Amino acid sequence: MSARTILYLSYLGGLGGGESSLLSNLDALDRAEFQPRVICGTPGAFVDELRARGIAAEVMPFRLPHFRGIAPVASFDFFPRLNAYLNAFAPSLIHCNDPESAYYVAPLAKLRRIPVVWTCWSWWQAERGWKSVFYEKLLTRIITPTRYLKKCLTTTNARLEKKISVLPFGVDTHLFSPGARDETFLREFQIDASAPLVTLLARFQSVKGHENFLNAAPKILDAFSNARFLFVGDTAFETDDANETRRMTRERVLGDARLRAAVIFCGFRRDIPRILRASSLLVCPSDFETYGMANLEAMACGIPVISTNVGGPSETIIDGATGFLVPPRDADALAARVNQLLGDAALRARMGVHARARVDQAFALRDSVARLQEIYRALLK
Repeated sequence: MSARTILYLSYLGGLGGGESSLLSNLDALDRAEFQPRVICGTPGAFVDELRARGIAAEVMPFRLPHFRGIAPVASFDFFPRLNAYLNAFAPSLIHCNDPESAYYVAPLAKLRRIPVVWTCWSWWQAERGWKSVFYEKLLTRIITPTRYLKKCLTTTNARLEKKISVLPFGVDTHLFSPGARDETFLREFQIDASAPLVTLLARFQSVKGHENFLNAAPKILDAFSNARFLFVGDTAFETDDANETRRMTRERVLGDARLRAAVIFCGFRRDIPRILRASSLLVCPSDFETYGMANLEAMACGIPVISTNVGGPSETIIDGATGFLVPPRDADALAARVNQLLGDAALRARMGVHARARVDQAFALRDSVARLQEIYRALLK
C-alpha cells in the first residue's frame, strides 16, 4: 500500500512554537504510511526548514479572512489556487495549523469528502458565533495540546466535545537529552564557566515577558552578581508588537550598566539542545503561555524550569518537583525562585532528574506522533 498524502496548511511561515512542533511531527511521521506536503501563507524560517529536510513546501499567499461590517474580506483568488493544488496532489487528509487556513480549505474538503483536522493552539481561537458553528460543521477532528484549551472550546460550544482529542505535543528525547555542559558555547559568548546562566528562550513578543524578567533581574544580581542572562530568539514574525518588544528590551538593557553587563542577546539559534545543556535553568516569564514547548525541551535536557502558572505550563510542570510555577507579572516571585535554584545545586540536580523523567513518561515525541497517526488512521478508515 502506498503512502497517503497529508496536506498541512499554516498561514505563518516563520518558526514559532507551533511551527516548531509541527516540524518535529512531520520529521517523525512514518513516511511509509504518510507523505506530508505543506502550504504556507507567508515565507520564513519554517518554510526554509521544511525544504531543507526534503518536505514539499509551497508558499501560496493569502490574507487572513475577516468581516468588515457585514462584508467578508478574504483572498478569494486563493480558492481556485488551492482547488488546483488539491486536484494535483489528491491528499487523503488535511491538517490545519491555524483556523484561518481552515476557513479556506475546509469547504473545499467538505465537497471532496476529505477529513480536516485542526490544531487549536490558543484560547482566543475558542470563539463563539459563526466561527464556532464552522468548527462544528466543517471540521472532522480538533486537536488541543492541553485540557485547558479543550475546556475553552467546549465552553463556547458543548457540541465540540466529541470532536476534540487532547494530544500534548512531544519532545524529541534523543535530540533534547541531558549531557555535559558545553563550554565551547560559553566561550563563544565570553561567559565564565563558573557563572550561573539563566536562559530565556522565546521570540520577541510582549506576551513573552521579557519586561517581567528584566524587572526581576536586579534582585537576582543582588544575590548572584556574576549571573548571566541569555536571551535566545528574535522576531519570528515581523509584527509591530514583535519589533517594538525587541527595541524596548534592547534599549532598556543598553541603558542600565548592570543589565548591560549581565544580559546576552544571542538571537535566533538552531543549536537549542547545546544552549540548554549550558544553562543552569530556564525561565518562562510569559504573561500567558498556551503550551510552552521550550519548557519541555529544557526539562528533557534535565534543566529545571521556572515558569508563570498560566496555560500549558500548569499542565506540564509539576511545581516543586520539576521546577517552579509563579504568578504572571510577579517579578519578586520570579526572582525569589531563580535565587533559590541558583543557590542550591542539589535541588537543581534533583529537579532536573525529575523533569527528564516526566518528559519521558508523558511528553516524548515518539508517543505523541504515534497517537497522532492513530487519529489519522481512524479518520481514514
